Amino acid sequence: MYIKVSGSEITYPYTLDNLRSDNTNVSFPKNLTNDILENFYTYPVVSVDVDIDSDYEKNYTEGTPIQSGSIYVQNWITSSASVEEIQQRKEEKWTEVRNTRNTLLTECDWTQMSDTPISGSKLTEWQTYRQSLRDITSQSNPFEVTWPTKP
Repeated sequence: MYIKVSGSEITYPYTLDNLRSDNTNVSFPKNLTNDILENFYTYPVVSVDVDIDSDYEKNYTEGTPIQSGSIYVQNWITSSASVEEIQQRKEEKWTEVRNTRNTLLTECDWTQMSDTPISGSKLTEWQTYRQSLRDITSQSNPFEVTWPTKP
């Protein structure tokens, strides 16, 4: 991704296709160097990953990149999510938790079959583990689930 900064006019996002279409009278080489881009007031933007799942109570929107020294860095703006957005995210996360839980239960179904080689205290450990998996949705926050340890 690129940014075009010409005087006080900023265009973002800006692409190499934009550069070529804005300058139809220029024959650009296949690989554009930063020096060539700079001649057209165009600069690469360094991507910054944002962990959207890190705080489900926030919204993240991309703002205009910020110049840091000689480079432009992607800028993320945070705002509080609405009650409805938070509830929807929780519902989606609970669905994800249930799917994971169901997969984990399916993976250990064999431990409860009548012909299982497991018996005694080990069988009890597996039964306790499976019950803990079934009880996972009784936890209060799907973003802070404590998963039981497999025996």
